Amino acid sequence: MSQDWLVLLADPESPTPLVGDDESVAATWIRIGGHRVMLAVNRFDVAAGTLSVAAGQRLVQAFDAAIADGVPVLAITNSGGARMQEGTRAFVQMIEAAKAARRVRSNGLPLLVYLANPTTGGVFASWGSLGSVTFAEPGATIGFTGPRVAAALGEPIHPAETQTAEGLFANGLVDGVIAPERLRGELISALDALAPAEVWNAVPRHYPDEVADGPHGWAAVTSSRRPARGDVLERLLKRATASVEVRGDRSGSVDLAVYCAITRVDDVPLVVIAHRQPGARPSAAGLRSARRAMVLAQELGLPVVTIVDTAGAVIGGEQETEGFAGEIAKSLDTLSSLTVPTVTVIAGQGCGGAAMAWLASREIIAAPDAWIAPIAPEAASLIVRRDTDHAAEMADLQRVSATELREQGIVARVVAFDHLVDAALASIARRD
Repeated sequence: MSQDWLVLLADPESPTPLVGDDESVAATWIRIGGHRVMLAVNRFDVAAGTLSVAAGQRLVQAFDAAIADGVPVLAITNSGGARMQEGTRAFVQMIEAAKAARRVRSNGLPLLVYLANPTTGGVFASWGSLGSVTFAEPGATIGFTGPRVAAALGEPIHPAETQTAEGLFANGLVDGVIAPERLRGELISALDALAPAEVWNAVPRHYPDEVADGPHGWAAVTSSRRPARGDVLERLLKRATASVEVRGDRSGSVDLAVYCAITRVDDVPLVVIAHRQPGARPSAAGLRSARRAMVLAQELGLPVVTIVDTAGAVIGGEQETEGFAGEIAKSLDTLSSLTVPTVTVIAGQGCGGAAMAWLASREIIAAPDAWIAPIAPEAASLIVRRDTDHAAEMADLQRVSATELREQGIVARVVAFDHLVDAALASIARRD
């Protein structure tokens, strides 16, 4: 195995080879920050890291060994694709590699992927694109068709930046662009965040005291829109000891209005899905990114906390074309079908479909001046009264505030804003 990766990543004296280094895939047991990991590496110095029959078999052996021992996999790709000299026999190793990657994830184990320079062809189109979390080397050439071959065929890749690590990051296809010398630190943070908690769901956590009353109707709406209002996501992340962002929808888009991460709060590993800032307006890409995080939580057996504070979805023809309504439906379907604990925190505004997409949790907790409505009160006034002058009247009639929604059985608990994070942790620790 390339000694560079062992020197950069492994704890001293931890490497124990699983398979030899005479092929383009080598595998070694290592520890990273104390965490035992199966490291599978493409060796570019062997036939440009191309995927051969033997290399495919070694990759599968490494992944299955990790499954047998119940440890995460770190896969480092550095390849020109399938080995042309072996033809279709090498080509179909993509199938076995993809199946092995799925077995890792189906067994509740993280598959961490690092795309080194270059990563192209069948390696990128199989296990290189199937990670739970994926990082890429700065400036790396990463793509399906190698740029030299594409140009020679008369179909050059334009713009060329789309086949760089930075291009993939901009298009939501990797979670981070990390230099090799920084990779160990990022991996330690990810592995710390992913490490199973010993007793998080065995020790009872007590809910904070509920708030008896709060602003009603329009008063809640105006209170939730105050510029100086706090940020629940920020408060949760300040308590986190480790985090790794789950970024992008893996379909070519990133929505900066949505934040998803695997994080560890009070020794509780969880997946947080949130509107990045109070009043954020998500797009279809944001909902797709959130669904990706939900699926990842189910695979890894991690509870889900959704934090809602949205003024409503982005509106426009592009969002209709991208199927925003369908993304709401898929979000509801995915979140409601999770078997891991789930809780939704309404931190402020809960406006329309952008809020509804993340409401299908086991329990909804809200701040005293939070609210949920089918559409902004101003828009409701336009529908009913043909003007925006009756927004306050509509909010009052609809009884949209947290305490009013608690009376209607929609919100389970109303707690002080400062206690929302504690309430969420208590909710996901429930045994029922």
